[in-house]
Amino acid sequence: MTKRNSRREIRKQTRILALIIVGLIVLIIGLVVFQLTSEKAKQDAKVVIVLDNAHGGDASGNQGIISEDEYNEKVIDALAAKLEAGTDYTVVRTHQDGQAMAVSTRVEVINNAKADLVLSVRCHDGMSPNFTNTMIFAQPAVSKYHAGSVAFAKALEETFQAREIACTTGYFYNHPIKAGYFQEHLVPLDDETDYQEETYDLMNAEAPVVIVSQINVNSQEDVDAWATDEGYEQIADLYYKAIRSVFK
Repeated sequence: MTKRNSRREIRKQTRILALIIVGLIVLIIGLVVFQLTSEKAKQDAKVVIVLDNAHGGDASGNQGIISEDEYNEKVIDALAAKLEAGTDYTVVRTHQDGQAMAVSTRVEVINNAKADLVLSVRCHDGMSPNFTNTMIFAQPAVSKYHAGSVAFAKALEETFQAREIACTTGYFYNHPIKAGYFQEHLVPLDDETDYQEETYDLMNAEAPVVIVSQINVNSQEDVDAWATDEGYEQIADLYYKAIRSVFK
């Protein structure tokens, strides 16, 4: 073989090798892009559930036989574990255990998370004549997310009642009496009247929101039934069942 032919053969082999290398690089890039796209698609396919403890830190909520914020934390921890055990849900918390956070900031967290559903857990102290058992509050009819909120509220009501937990489902408003004074205004779920009254600030989030006032912190019966390791698991399981019934 002449030197000229030898050089041609070398150049030919070099071009082939370069094409192979470029092809491998393109293939690797394609695989990486496919993997990233697939992972994003999986994440996008998950239902985003935001869990909110109505209190925390210095803002510990109602105090009685138990502290409201501690009860809420236990329930939310148990529910988050159930949701995160599978592959269907992405769980976001408005704030961490033991942390106080303003409602406006919690609403920002919900909006940024692009939540499919928000569950806010709280307790009452039995001082209000209108709060006598578990209360489930949905977003009023004027809310853009009213339908989704009501669907989850009804699912919770059915789940609780099946467990023989007395509950009331409806809407909460602050009815103005005079300057600086308000009275609780509770209406049933089938009353979609626009009362043009203030409700819970959390209801202004850009997602279906349901607030549950779970137990009376001054009720020994409630505390004995639900403020135990077994009770936290049981109530979290009921929340979990209701969530799954909404997102079939």
